[in-house]
Amino acid sequence: MTRTGEPSIAELMAQLAANAAEIAALKAEKEALSQRVVKLEEELALAKLHRFAPRSEKHIDRLFNEAEEAAVEDGSEAGDVVELPDTGLPAVEGQTGKKRGRRPLPEDLPRERVEYDLPDDQKSCPCCQGQMHRMGEAVTEQLHIEVKAKVLQNVRFKYACRHCDRTGINTPVVIAPMPTQPLPGSIATASTLAFALVHKYVDGTPLYRVAQTFERAGVPISRGALAHWVIGSSEKHLHRIYDALKLRLRSQPLIHGDETTVQVLKEKDKEATSTSYMWAYRSGEDSDQPIVLLDYQPGRGQIHPQTFLGDYRGILVSDGYTAWRTLHGATHVGCMAHSRRRFVEALKARKNGGGPPEQALRFFEQLYRIERQAREIKPDAGETQAACIRRF
Repeated sequence: MTRTGEPSIAELMAQLAANAAEIAALKAEKEALSQRVVKLEEELALAKLHRFAPRSEKHIDRLFNEAEEAAVEDGSEAGDVVELPDTGLPAVEGQTGKKRGRRPLPEDLPRERVEYDLPDDQKSCPCCQGQMHRMGEAVTEQLHIEVKAKVLQNVRFKYACRHCDRTGINTPVVIAPMPTQPLPGSIATASTLAFALVHKYVDGTPLYRVAQTFERAGVPISRGALAHWVIGSSEKHLHRIYDALKLRLRSQPLIHGDETTVQVLKEKDKEATSTSYMWAYRSGEDSDQPIVLLDYQPGRGQIHPQTFLGDYRGILVSDGYTAWRTLHGATHVGCMAHSRRRFVEALKARKNGGGPPEQALRFFEQLYRIERQAREIKPDAGETQAACIRRF
């Protein structure tokens, strides 16, 4: 400090340096807080999207007006109206456009001829009253589906020896055998089981609705009975198909794997609110034998993919979850759809869009375009599709 009591130049310089350091620290803190606010705002926007935003996928099974929408998209059945009789007036030319014809009914379907003839009192000529002769016929075809339920009475003839019976010799009664039934003791035949299984797993119909279908046909079958049919068919027969598909899947060069949560309301030693997992395995898109298998497990541990895939040595496509990485014999490849989804979420969460997420999505778009072009290339004579893609 100087003689006059004022700070010296050195002191002022030190104070200036201290102020500059404090300002720099405050700026750094402000920048960190600003980045923190942006991050929290993006997380909040993403959470709102997950909870409230509509999904882009169309759920066909939830459409209330599915018939109306499908009719607008496909007008091929617009000709399914009764043709009006000729009025004698000149025809009005309508707008010419793309003609849509109905696809013909399959030739291998059986044909049943239904004939319609004029009454005898209408076979006279309206001009001369003479008898008209039949000069031809007009044939139209309609698809007729008839669902019938019938009862098979399995009659097994029994045989006994009368000679031994008269002489007091005890001989057994011989009964004609029946073919082995899919579910012994059940009233369901193989076709009935197939009917229930197709409705349940192919058409996605809940068992209570399948029971209603039987009820409308006049056959009261309870939901519990249908459940026993489904479980019995799986335990006695369908597991063989599953095991065969599993062996065939593990022999393929590429497998996709993923796991998703599922809640089971009634399971031994588990609460209804606990989380279980459905592990999904499927073959590659270009596989000659497309296979999709589901494996229900109570947890998400590494033991489950290890048990299912064993010592698989091919390419395994997954989302990178650590349980998949424990399959050391496989060649691990990341799933592009899972990766792209993260950039889509990041782009939605940004206020102004653009930036690295948009650049990444453009890169994915280029990759998908290359894949589409590769699929459209036809292999040369004697060349496999894989070799054709490598050449591409």
